[in-house]
Amino acid sequence: MKGPLVVALVIVSLVGAATGFYLYNRFIPSPGAGSTSSTTCGDPASISSHVYNPSRLQIVKSCITASGTVDRVIEEADGDVHLRTNLDPAYSNLTNSGNQGYPQNGDLVVEIICVNTPSQTDAIPACQNYTNQIPVPTAGQHITITGPYVLDTDHYSWAEIHPVYSLVIG
Repeated sequence: MKGPLVVALVIVSLVGAATGFYLYNRFIPSPGAGSTSSTTCGDPASISSHVYNPSRLQIVKSCITASGTVDRVIEEADGDVHLRTNLDPAYSNLTNSGNQGYPQNGDLVVEIICVNTPSQTDAIPACQNYTNQIPVPTAGQHITITGPYVLDTDHYSWAEIHPVYSLVIG
């Protein structure tokens, strides 16, 4: 009697582990997924140390690569530029319910930090001693971006790549 019970428990455990592994890999992409050899998943020039109010960002993956088409470019008061990005189908699982509806309309938020001098007083220190080297695309351009995949807990926990470590246009 104990033999069949043990075998059943082992099978159930293996099926559960396999299902969990599948679901994790299906909904949380691997770091660097889709990256090319010219893209690295590192934090050049300690970009992350210049993020305004970083405690609001919940890190899901420390570094990912994704691609899509820029729907809108928005200059923010903290000096950052938001790229509302319509992701390619391979990366469509990166958005969540916070990205649906207004104001993101299903797009992933991609943030290039410290592009402009902040007009928001409390954001000024974050951009000190940092000069942005990331190119800023225009709406309609296809981009490949690399950076931390985060949830912005101050904004409906929408999904973002923030800050952008690298961006390739085309």
